[in-house]
Amino acid sequence: MITIACILGPLMQEIDASVVGIALPHVQAALSAGPDQVTWVLTSFLISVAVAMPATGVLATVLGRKRLLLLAYTGFALFSILSGLSGSLTEMISFRFIQGIFGAALMPLSLATLLDSHPREDHGMALGLWGVGIMTAPIIGPTLGSYITESFSWRGVFFFNLPLGIMAFAMTSLFVPEVKGARSRPFGFAGFFFVALCAGSLQFLLDRGEGLDWFNSTQIVIAASLAGIGFYGFVLNSMLASNPFIDRHVLGDRNFMLGSCLKALFSVVLISIIALLPPFLQNIWGYPIVTTGLVMAPRGAAIMLSVVLVGWLHKRVDARFLMAFGLLVIALSTWMLSRFAVNITAAHVITANLVQGVGLGFFFVPLTAAAFSTLAIQYRDVGTAFYGLIGNLGKSAGVAVLVGVLTHQTQAQHAYLVPHVSPFNESLRHTPGLWDIATPQGLALVDVELGRQAALLAYSNDFLLLTFIVLACVPMVFLMRRPDLSPA
Repeated sequence: MITIACILGPLMQEIDASVVGIALPHVQAALSAGPDQVTWVLTSFLISVAVAMPATGVLATVLGRKRLLLLAYTGFALFSILSGLSGSLTEMISFRFIQGIFGAALMPLSLATLLDSHPREDHGMALGLWGVGIMTAPIIGPTLGSYITESFSWRGVFFFNLPLGIMAFAMTSLFVPEVKGARSRPFGFAGFFFVALCAGSLQFLLDRGEGLDWFNSTQIVIAASLAGIGFYGFVLNSMLASNPFIDRHVLGDRNFMLGSCLKALFSVVLISIIALLPPFLQNIWGYPIVTTGLVMAPRGAAIMLSVVLVGWLHKRVDARFLMAFGLLVIALSTWMLSRFAVNITAAHVITANLVQGVGLGFFFVPLTAAAFSTLAIQYRDVGTAFYGLIGNLGKSAGVAVLVGVLTHQTQAQHAYLVPHVSPFNESLRHTPGLWDIATPQGLALVDVELGRQAALLAYSNDFLLLTFIVLACVPMVFLMRRPDLSPA
């Protein structure tokens, strides 16, 4: 029951992020907002999560983990409802910002609770069940969001958090024990300021960079400068301060820091696939949104099945070999996606998603277990907050980089293909009917097809880039120490 309670919080947050994105066009029309303005509904939430998350570990030791979780559930659901009732864009952005502050605590504290509630040798199975909720939510979210928006109203996607919030609050109240760590030193306000400045500025840069043309925008230059100042201040605070915000024992733990780096890269891959595959299927191959959800759903089933196997293997096989196997299988799946050039069927997409689900299950579970295997229990709240922050920034970086590469590749491939549209190209000299390039109508149709082919090549290159990123992570796995699975 504790495990189920721990799953509900991250599940609610992940579904919220997915369904709100689907409803944005309807929010824009209802509140008379411009495209740049309405994106602040997402950006404000992400920035507040990035700013508040580093403080959750420290607050948990002061207020108590259970009390803070209950407060987070209440605030998250309440301000989600207020967002749905908003009469203006300013109101909604304000409520979403506050909702993100409460939401920042959900994932790290649920992870810390889960780890404390199970013996170390059972962490593999427990983390597997916890990870299923997190990794399947982005698949459920878009389909659920589109159904609620089309069948009822865009406001319904915000109200959906109420039943989940009530269930999470009740389960946590009934089954989760209180844990309050003894804090022997005061809150490091200077360190927190620098961490929050760096994380918030970096989140803004990654989320808004593509739309603002990156460093051609004054806003992005300022955000990058502030992120650099924040990072520099955090490093100095961690090295020199007598009361650093994040304890040096946390930053000095090799498994935890390597695990955090791998978590960031894993987040890049996970969110990039979620961001790339649905538009690839819908825009290039004409899949309806419901069909897209259905062909991607087997990935969740594969994750659940592989998690059971990994939970059993985790006690018997070195976690580093499980992680390496998972990465190789993920790389195979992204390589399969890069080969989707012509005549793909639903079976091809389902197969790739099944393979990917197996890889995700084999990598995510032992990664999280190994990252926290050598970290002392008293640092677990702070560690999970830092781990969650790194994962969130990895997601933003993944979307920023891969979408940026996709845009650039689409333009480059289109420029490469255009010179081949010529009367001197033998294959185009006898194009039939409407495709006759000697007529304006035929030339327009050919240009539309060129755009589609350029996008197809760009997606293929993006998936291939993901393959190389995943393969580059494999050697990092063996830099970690073998996790100690003896009873804690």
